[in-house]
Amino acid sequence: MSTKPHKTGNGALMRRFLPYLIKYKGVLFFDLFCAALTTLCDIALPTIMRTLTNTVSAAALTVDTVLRMAALYFVLRIIDGAASYFMSGIGHIMGVHIETDMRRDAFDHLLRLDHTYYNNTKVGQIMGRITNDLFDVTEFAHHCPEEFFIAGIKIVASFVILCQASIPLTLIVFACVPLMGVVSVKLNHKLRERFRQQRFQIGELNATIEDSLLGQRVVKAFAAEDLEREKFEQGNREFEKIKTLGYHAMAAFNTSTRMFDGLMYFVVILAGGLSLVYGAISAGDLVAYVLYVSTLIATIRRIVEFAEQFQRGMTGIERFAE
Repeated sequence: MSTKPHKTGNGALMRRFLPYLIKYKGVLFFDLFCAALTTLCDIALPTIMRTLTNTVSAAALTVDTVLRMAALYFVLRIIDGAASYFMSGIGHIMGVHIETDMRRDAFDHLLRLDHTYYNNTKVGQIMGRITNDLFDVTEFAHHCPEEFFIAGIKIVASFVILCQASIPLTLIVFACVPLMGVVSVKLNHKLRERFRQQRFQIGELNATIEDSLLGQRVVKAFAAEDLEREKFEQGNREFEKIKTLGYHAMAAFNTSTRMFDGLMYFVVILAGGLSLVYGAISAGDLVAYVLYVSTLIATIRRIVEFAEQFQRGMTGIERFAE
């Protein structure tokens, strides 16, 4: 007998996971500091382009100004490269340490359980919880705080700077963000449910394979190969069905994101173009505006794409906690 997957709130799962993350808080804080540094280039580039465009429009652009702007951006790129190296290396290693700690605790807990648990639980499910399920926790531990931290900085910075160019246009663009958030959350719930079902079914499939391989002598003695093949095929087809539904949910999620991307660019082209025609915004401000909106959209898209990894990580934590 195996326990069907059930839903646990993200808040409860995060409370269970935080002690493992806090253990490496020094590395985490430095990782977030590096994440802040990597946002400097994305935030600075539109401002540099606005300065150059407005200066050339005023016929005051000089070689000295261009060289200073180029030197500033070059320095920012060096900083970005150093910070990215740390985030990709040490940050991921922190995730490996957390995965190792969780796997050790899970194994220690299994050693303390009585025979009743093992009689009622398939070994394939147990193995899945302390191996495959924790693989995604490594990526989750590193990327979850990092991605949301970067997104927060970029969204706030973009809003403040865009308001300096045009408050009405900024309010129209950012009005799309809550709607996008509502749709994304709804589709995220469906996506997480599919991932949870996948994890459960792969555990069932592992258990079927294990039972068949360990009992090969009995299978051959009773000529039960066809029965074992039928049991495996049934589980394999069920996993195929669940995974297919998961990709349908992922496709709907990604499509909704692209639709909102197009909507925000449409607003910028229409409202920004009209503002330029009527002199409500300068050419340099519009250039910077388009670049900042591109940064904003890229940030939202990155969070949306991270949602798949987030749901896999939360599912892994959930199965670990169970």
